[in-house]
Amino acid sequence: MSSASGAFVLLAGCEALAITALGVGASAGVSHTASSVSYRTFTASTAQVKKASVLALGKMGITVDEVVGVNGGELIKARSADRSIEIQLEAMSKSTTQMRTAAKRNVFTYDAATAKEIAEQTALALAEIDRQGKKVPAASRPSAAVESSLAADMRPAVARVTARR
Repeated sequence: MSSASGAFVLLAGCEALAITALGVGASAGVSHTASSVSYRTFTASTAQVKKASVLALGKMGITVDEVVGVNGGELIKARSADRSIEIQLEAMSKSTTQMRTAAKRNVFTYDAATAKEIAEQTALALAEIDRQGKKVPAASRPSAAVESSLAADMRPAVARVTARR
């Protein structure tokens, strides 16, 4: 009997440690999840950033499933072979847009590197769109092959989004 009560005392201490460890583990998971979301602010309209995002996703071989208007911005849902992507664009002003990108492998695993790369590729596509909009000397323009490639990359994504509206 005394050994059974001694075991209960020891187990009671383990329960407190297990609950504490569980709490610390859950907290670390939430922190990791929160830090795996990429934020980036662009000096461009939401429409421009949306166009650049769709172009970047196409260049990366990521399929755009849906583009939905949300309060003050846009939500782009996309997927690759093993990830689901969400890009939320929020208009901070007429010429400033904040981009929030999350790439999920599953319910518990986020991919920070992919989210960051999508934001970086969007910045490059936005710079390319800006260059095309300005009259730039031919020597500093991208080649016709590059322009054609960018347009070709974007065509399937734009067609899918347009067909769903």
